[in-house]
Amino acid sequence: MTATEISKLVGVTRATVSNWRKRHEDFPKPVGGTEFRPVFDWNAVQAWLADRGQDATDAPILSLQTLLRSSLSSDDAQVLLAGLKQSESGWVSSDSATTDAMSGVLKTLAHAAEVEGPRAALQALADHAHGGEQNVGLYRTPEPVATLMADLLQPLGAGLARVLDPACGGGSLLAAAAAHGATELYGQDISETQAALAHLVVQAETEVDATIAIGDSLHDDAFPGLAADAVLCSPLSGRDWGSDRAHIDDPRWAYGTPGRMDSELAWVQHALAHLRPGGLAVLLLPTFAASKTSGRRIRSSLLRAGALRAVINLPPRLPQLLWTRLNLQIWIMEKADPDGAVLDSVLLVDTAAGEAAQSGAGDAVDWPPVAETVRRVWSAFVEGRSAEAEEPNVSTVVRVVDLLDEEVDLTPGPRVKLAIDPGIVAGEADTALSRLRASVAELAHASEAVGQVAQISGATWRTATISDLAAGGAVRILRAQPPRSTASNDEDLRLAITGRDIAIGSPASGKVKVEPDSPTVEVEIGDVLVPTVRAPRGQAFRIAGPEEAGIALGPNVQLVRTDPQRLDPWFVAGFIGGIDDVASGGTTAIHSALHRTRIPLLPLAQQHRYGEAFRGVHQLRAALTQAGEAVDQVAEVLTTGLIAGALEPTTRSAINEDVSNPRGGSE
Repeated sequence: MTATEISKLVGVTRATVSNWRKRHEDFPKPVGGTEFRPVFDWNAVQAWLADRGQDATDAPILSLQTLLRSSLSSDDAQVLLAGLKQSESGWVSSDSATTDAMSGVLKTLAHAAEVEGPRAALQALADHAHGGEQNVGLYRTPEPVATLMADLLQPLGAGLARVLDPACGGGSLLAAAAAHGATELYGQDISETQAALAHLVVQAETEVDATIAIGDSLHDDAFPGLAADAVLCSPLSGRDWGSDRAHIDDPRWAYGTPGRMDSELAWVQHALAHLRPGGLAVLLLPTFAASKTSGRRIRSSLLRAGALRAVINLPPRLPQLLWTRLNLQIWIMEKADPDGAVLDSVLLVDTAAGEAAQSGAGDAVDWPPVAETVRRVWSAFVEGRSAEAEEPNVSTVVRVVDLLDEEVDLTPGPRVKLAIDPGIVAGEADTALSRLRASVAELAHASEAVGQVAQISGATWRTATISDLAAGGAVRILRAQPPRSTASNDEDLRLAITGRDIAIGSPASGKVKVEPDSPTVEVEIGDVLVPTVRAPRGQAFRIAGPEEAGIALGPNVQLVRTDPQRLDPWFVAGFIGGIDDVASGGTTAIHSALHRTRIPLLPLAQQHRYGEAFRGVHQLRAALTQAGEAVDQVAEVLTTGLIAGALEPTTRSAINEDVSNPRGGSE
């Protein structure tokens, strides 16, 4: 077990484990690994901790990973995975030559599956069988995304029975299909490890005995005659798929043979070839599939045939998939009925720009509103309620003929932006212009107030550093302590203000763990909050007001609490935000050097006057920032409205009379 894994089990930091090794000669010696990444005997570490009254938390998955690493090779783990079966008493191996090491693993696997769920336990075994590299060759679809993709098969209703995933990975999509009523599951994967994992996961979670094959679906299709009700797939994309080995007469390439790097369009056609008439295919693809020049001919053929029903952009801040860092979108395809009418419209959805994707805090994505939006507009579209399927800034229904231009670009964003309600845009324009006028008035007021200063001869003051003032009791410098352990649930967390919140001028967005033996620092009105690192144009400080009072101090923040009988907080903050408080690090980031900031020693009344001046400068900067944001909003709303045909310029005499300068600008 590595030092990092020990720290997770014990609930301490990695640095604490390093300190144990340095300060305690009886700490267990490494039994393997390297000088920079040593491995320890977990039993010996547990005994050492027990002697000191320290208990390790129960972490079944980590214990399983440690046992696998110490007792089974990757090849042995692959053999165990391939022969694994579920019984009433747990997991058993069909291999008659089960070793003692394998028996120990099976027992630990059963415990991990009971506590953490079978998927997590089996995934740990598969990772080890794959060489322990969790990033290589493994392509997992996050469970919420898999659930949404299966939800989009809802139009099939009771007709959803047979489902295929031709790049099934660990079986997430097949398990989601079974949860929606599918009873015949077929999967194929090029990785023997993943194929075995998919079979086990689906069986454990759904009790459906899926048919899983090993091989390259695009070149060695294990189910050539299968006509499924639905295909769910999140394939590896954007790579050379071996087009030079493709047969030109292969019926799968009915819409055109994909280019060497157009693997995503090969998967799209493979999915369509395996559908019954009226069947649906839902694929998770990179966004460039909608716009790559090399794929425009195939996209055109898909549109003309009525095979493409929807393209749905997902938010860019989704939990990262292990196999890609690309922005993703969902394509919904339908196998046309030869005797039916050709479908002539496509639903385009851009959740990346909609309110649903913006409702989360910080950089997180609030997934449930995103999924609900997609389900709502898709249901309205397939039920023929096109007006309800079109939501401002989220979705639009586009005629196929309007997509068949030179580029055949299916990217939802631009078309969703153009499909806007003139009344809504006009209202947004009025609101934005009102905000701009108010911001300009506030900026003018702030600029007048800040101008109330007078020239003096160069002042010389006695000064003291913040450290000196802290030593004398005039200020207190506080920082949040790092958590001693990870939080177990949301009830252990409380709202905290972070250095990033201060630097970008946003409300508190952080979370800190509540620990009885290590109380959090609570912010009080008048505290000076200083980010430890900020961008050159980031805010250098914030004076806590009622909004921050009672909030916990979060990471990357230094708090300066002044004695109000000796120091004015705005006076102190003004000098902290000046030119002497930064440490040059050779980068564009500014690192605060709070301890050496020098504060003049002035009478309190004089401090108040300077403090008011600094407050005025701060308010001026805030007013300028608000005015800049208002300008950006006005420019975006007006430009979008003019381009989309929702707004038009009004005739104004001042403009009409200025015909002498057709180029615009000033002369």
